[in-house]
Amino acid sequence: MPYTETHKNKTREKILDSSFRLFAIKGFEGVTIDDLMSNCGLTRGGFYAHFTSKAELYREALKFRACSTKLAGLKPEGTTNKQWLSLLLNTYLSLEHVRGERSLACPLAFLATDINMQDNAIKAAYADVYNGMNTAIMEYASSYCDCDEQDILSVTAMMIGAVAIARTLQSQNSIESLLEACRREVGVKLGGI
Repeated sequence: MPYTETHKNKTREKILDSSFRLFAIKGFEGVTIDDLMSNCGLTRGGFYAHFTSKAELYREALKFRACSTKLAGLKPEGTTNKQWLSLLLNTYLSLEHVRGERSLACPLAFLATDINMQDNAIKAAYADVYNGMNTAIMEYASSYCDCDEQDILSVTAMMIGAVAIARTLQSQNSIESLLEACRREVGVKLGGI
């Protein structure tokens, strides 16, 4: 009896989530299809029921994780755009995010050092996620402060860069200082949040 569509979708999501975590830790070249499938408790044969290549999985895992972030979620009712952006910023520039805890792990920060070695389709997917982040933040911020595209580009570059760099630091004090400095500067650009 063939698997249901629901079962197939859940399996695909399991592969995407598990694979993103491995790619974020080891990079594209650091894992094999066998590693990826073993990590989520499936066999190599199951891989080809969902993906044609490891590059396709990498691209889809990047997009899947981006759609799973708080920024991609809906703003809670009764929350102003300024409050929501402040909450998102605090979550993004947090120790928990740097550690990848609580399903946090922005693909823009976690894959930043690996993307430049990938094919154009993966780079395009990364750019789409980045542009989506800029658009979302601009929509929230422009409703309550005077900011432009250049402000938002500097904000997102600082946020992504801070998390990417913080992930390389060993000292918790250095990580906290970096996150706080960027939080302060980004907050100023986003209307004093």
